[in-house]
Amino acid sequence: MRQFYLTKEEILASFERVNEELKKLDLYGEILMAGGASMCLAFSARSATKDIDAIYEPKAVINEIAIKIAEEKGLPKTWLNDSVKGFMNKSAVEKKMHLKSYSHLKIYSVLPEYLLAMKLMASRMDSETDKKDIVFLMKYLEIDTGEKARQILESIFKTEYILPKTRYVIEECIEEIQAEKNFAD
Repeated sequence: MRQFYLTKEEILASFERVNEELKKLDLYGEILMAGGASMCLAFSARSATKDIDAIYEPKAVINEIAIKIAEEKGLPKTWLNDSVKGFMNKSAVEKKMHLKSYSHLKIYSVLPEYLLAMKLMASRMDSETDKKDIVFLMKYLEIDTGEKARQILESIFKTEYILPKTRYVIEECIEEIQAEKNFAD
């Protein structure tokens, strides 16, 4: 199957369609994004993403709308999905960045600290995109030591859930940031 990528413009156009459908139903919705979609829309850190990882309400209605949009646009049915819900806690929902409002839909992103913690917990270092996202977020948050990264991570996720590989990922990304900084000096 061909790999699909959603650009910032395509994400926004898809959200506009979700809004149109909610308006027809006289319903209001919210989408709280994380992952690649946040990297695209909130931080302009990359040009596209494979899908939109989010939590949203009203869930059943937006799921139906997303399937309709997938059929219209030839997108995978999972272009908008809530598979990220296992990484989201009350803190992510309460503290969020407002990105865009439509007449019947509000779009939010998790905060950069939360997004970094989620990316570190997933730690797919075989993915060049994930590593770039982690390094970008560390630079964005001015994290230049492993201790600073661990403090953010442990403020969001319980220490016992943090795998040893995550600590290695932190160190590897800090080393990359330091190497770039030394090269620039």
